[in-house]
Amino acid sequence: MKNLDKIVNKIEKNIDGKDKVREQALKSSREIIISCRRAIQSVHQKKMKDAQTNIKNASSNLQILYDLTKPHPELFHAGFVENAAQELVEASCLYNIIKGKELPDPDELQTTYSSYLMGLCDLVGELRRTALDSIRKGESKKADEYLNMMEEIYEVIIRFDYPSGLIPIKKKQDMVRGLIERTRGELAVASCERRIEYRTSEFRGLLDKVNVNKKNKSKDKREEKELDIDDIW
Repeated sequence: MKNLDKIVNKIEKNIDGKDKVREQALKSSREIIISCRRAIQSVHQKKMKDAQTNIKNASSNLQILYDLTKPHPELFHAGFVENAAQELVEASCLYNIIKGKELPDPDELQTTYSSYLMGLCDLVGELRRTALDSIRKGESKKADEYLNMMEEIYEVIIRFDYPSGLIPIKKKQDMVRGLIERTRGELAVASCERRIEYRTSEFRGLLDKVNVNKKNKSKDKREEKELDIDDIW
């Protein structure tokens, strides 16, 4: 056992090195997520230049994160690396949709395919937010367009029926379905409210016309009576 210390020291050095990489990777991951969330917020605020800047920063930082963790598979495939990539996918896809562009390809973003699919699922939540904003602005057609996009994404991701160990997408699929059902219901309610408001406004217009006609008739009768009195005198 003379070599025990040598072996343990070697193991300790290796693990210590990985721990330092992990701390650095966690910090980088948080920075990527913050940049992506700022980008998403900027998109909703129509500050597209700010969104683009944040997306570029997140993209370059993600490649640095990949390079940092690839030599350590247990870190590269850790949840925090995947989460950062998913946030980039979500922000990039939302940005392109609002700009009227095609969705970015996963190879273009240089993300893993699994993180791209998971990011697409998260995108549905932002599309729901955009649809609800459109309703509040009275833009029902746009709201319907965003709902259709949500449904298109669901139709695609539901095709992936694999074990969670390969791609943990099942919970995301259920989440997307729930968001679509809620959004569809809210759009239907908003549509009914608009029709009721329109009919109410139309009815008020008719009542106003009736009241005006009544006033005119009353005025005509008073004038006739005044004329009759003048004739008598």
